[in-house]
This record gives sequence, C-alpha cells and structure tokens, in this order.
Amino acid sequence: MTSGDTKKLDALREEVRAFLGKNLPANWGTPAYKAPEQGSPEATTLSKSFTKKLYEAGYTGFGVPAKFGGVERPPQEIAVIRQELGRRGYPMPNVGLGRLVVDTLLQWGTDEQKKRFIPGILSGQVHWIEGFSEPNAGSDLAGVQCTAVKKGDKWVINGQKCWTSGWDYGEWGFLLCKSDPQAPRHRNLTFFLFDCSTKGFSRKPLRQMTGEAHAQYGELFFDDMEITDDLRVGEVGRGWYVSMTTLIAERGGGQVGAASGEAGLQGLQGARSLGGVDDLIELAQNTKHFGQTAWDDAGVRRRIAQFAIENEAQRAYGVRLGALIRSGNASGNEASMSKLTRTEQGKREGDFACELLATYSQVLRGDPRAVNNGNYVYTMMFSRGTTIYMGTSEICRNILSERILGLPRGQ
Repeated sequence: MTSGDTKKLDALREEVRAFLGKNLPANWGTPAYKAPEQGSPEATTLSKSFTKKLYEAGYTGFGVPAKFGGVERPPQEIAVIRQELGRRGYPMPNVGLGRLVVDTLLQWGTDEQKKRFIPGILSGQVHWIEGFSEPNAGSDLAGVQCTAVKKGDKWVINGQKCWTSGWDYGEWGFLLCKSDPQAPRHRNLTFFLFDCSTKGFSRKPLRQMTGEAHAQYGELFFDDMEITDDLRVGEVGRGWYVSMTTLIAERGGGQVGAASGEAGLQGLQGARSLGGVDDLIELAQNTKHFGQTAWDDAGVRRRIAQFAIENEAQRAYGVRLGALIRSGNASGNEASMSKLTRTEQGKREGDFACELLATYSQVLRGDPRAVNNGNYVYTMMFSRGTTIYMGTSEICRNILSERILGLPRGQ
C-alpha cells in the first residue's frame, strides 16, 4: 500500500467518525442514552432513519452491483468503514429479512426485480416479512399447503403462514406456495413476492411464553389474494430451489446476507442482545454468591470465556460461509452449522444467566424485584424459540450429519 493509499484511508476513517459524531442519537454510548424498546415504533423509526443515512453516505450496501442499488468500494475502504462502525456501534440497521430477499433476487430474480426491490432494502426503507412456516408444515418446508393458482396473468393465493418475524411492520413479503398439487414433492412449489397492502391479505399476533403478543411473531392469512406474475421469483415449480437460497442467507445470519458481502457485521450494532458475553461478565461482577461476586469464581469466568471462544469461532465460520456462497460452491447445507451453533449457544447463555440469578430467575418483567427489569429471564425464555425457527436444531443436525459428514440415515 502506498503512502497515498494510506492517506486516503485515514481521510475515510476521519470522514466516518465525523459522520457518526453528527448522526448518532444524542448521548449515544453513555449511560444517559435510553434506547427505544426493540420492536417498538420508535425503534423502527430510528432504524429506518439511520440506515438511510448510512446508505446515502456509502457506508452500507456492499457486495451488490451498483446497477442494482449496491455500493461498490475497494476492500480496504470497506474494512475501515466496518472498523469505525464497530468501534462506536450504531442503531440496528432496518434491513431485517430484507437481507434474504437481496441474496435470493441476486441469484434468481430478473433485472427488473433487482432494480425495483434491492435499493429499498439496502437503504432500510422497506420492511420485509417471510411466509414459509405453516401450522402443519413448520420444519417440513416442502409440505406447505398454501396454494397459488394461475388465472390469466395473475396468481390467486390462499392459505395461512405462521411464526412470521416482524409481522406487524411488514410492508412487503415473500412466500412459498404449492402451485401444482399433481407434481412430485420439491417440484410443486413456486416462490412469490407480495405487497402487504394487497386485498385479501391479513395478519394477527401470536402470543409467546414470554407473555408478548405483538413484539415478535404473527400469523399471515391469504384469502383469494391476487398478485401479478411479475412478482414470481424463478420458474414455476422451482420454488424449492429458490427457497434454499433464502434459507442459506437466513441460517447463515449474515447482515444483508452472507452472499452480498456483508458477513461479519452481525453483532456490531449498538443495541446488543442481553445474554451476550459482555452482559454475562457484567452480571457476574454484580452478583454476590456466598460473600463474593460470581466473577471471583474461576469456574464462572471459565464458562464465560468458553462463550467468547465460541463467538469467535462462529465469526470465523461466517466469513468462510460468505466466501463459499460468493464462490458459487455452496450446497445450501453449510449454513445449518451457523444457525445451529448460534441459537444453541444463545439458549445456553440464557440458562447460564438464570443460573447466576439463582432465585431471582423466577422474577419476570414488570416485578420491581426483577434484576435488570427481568430482561435476562426474558432472553432465556425467548431463546427457546430461536432453536425452532429457520429449521429446528434437530433438522440442522440431520442436515449436517447426512449431507456434510456423510453419515448413514437413521432408521
């Protein structure tokens, strides 16, 4: 690297720092900053606004061709931007499940679809929801019963989807439907996009064990919803293969999708989930056990260190997965490793936090005696659902054992 290149990168670093100083919320990074509750209208508004500023400044949207709305920069510049965003943290980008649409459209979409939908996703202005799971077809995605019947130049959709993340904020969605009841399994499905304002579409919340009914999951209903054929992604009857691309991005957990070159950014957002390593350290240091803090116990420190080691291993695997996808050599099975280890670790971290809390782990949100307003206990309960969505842990283990390790299928 020449001195001229170094000066250019140093100038970019100062530019990003100035951007963050100007655009981060007031009191960001200090105890005085009060983040809006995740999933609230306030959090969504903040996320949309900040993501748009990031995109317009050229600090996100990497890995997507500029003609489709992506931001093209040299790898050295991308590294500097990531370093500075990671150093300060920032409001969680309003990309969500849109990152899955980016990867899916890049591989299967028409140029018109890419130009129409990708810019709104990368800039965080359009919130997407997923219509995969059904009441009788959760982990068995090939068994979906939601139907799509072709009538002229339109498709008529009927059926139900469930366990839809961010269901109430969805402006657009994607779904997998059975388009030919006579065709063989895996050859009878078609992948569609749909506008959530379309007549015939409705939704409602699902109550969870955390007591919430609006914050996370909901059900989607399609009653003679009509969509045009230009919202079909891929060929008719090839929806299974299109959805596998979507699942690679979802299970990989990359930011804006591993295939779009943003893998490795996850976890740099300012609002991190309770139960992570930093939070466990803080909890251990502030929790007394038998006259000393839990942090004084070498066994406790060792267990937290193990979580930190696993985090680094997952980060490295995410980088490898992103490279594999971009090379075009991914089979679709490799992302199950990322999904399995990430969600199972999250469950163990939640259990460990409750172990540190001891009897206070029985005190829920809203009780004045709850530690940290019951957020550790909430995280523990919420983590159970993460091992089910995007393919249960059992499904992921079967995929890894049979399709990656080549072990014989159990009888």
